[in-house]
Amino acid sequence: MHLVPETKKNHLWRKVIWHTDPEEHPLGPHHSAEIYCCEETNGYAVWYVRRLAKEDKRGNADVESADYLLSYFAKTKRDDAIEYAVLISNSHASADDIIKALDKLAKSAQKV
Repeated sequence: MHLVPETKKNHLWRKVIWHTDPEEHPLGPHHSAEIYCCEETNGYAVWYVRRLAKEDKRGNADVESADYLLSYFAKTKRDDAIEYAVLISNSHASADDIIKALDKLAKSAQKV
């Protein structure tokens, strides 16, 4: 039986922008970049989860792998939060360009 972590249960929307191909790296390392929108106690949060290797050339080299709170929305703005997450995660044609754009947003976001 696979248990869903508590932090993942409140996701409203999630998109993996890029991840390590398990066929090429079956034993790891596993790296990824994703966006998700989740319900919080007082509203809705949009997060950028960056888990890229230090030597990875994607995105901006000066942005660390971490969780970044990109935006927070009031309880009454659920649809706005989801729309924001969808739009920024589909802002460019390639995954590399999306990661670059997310890294730019991460520079002014709260890092966790």
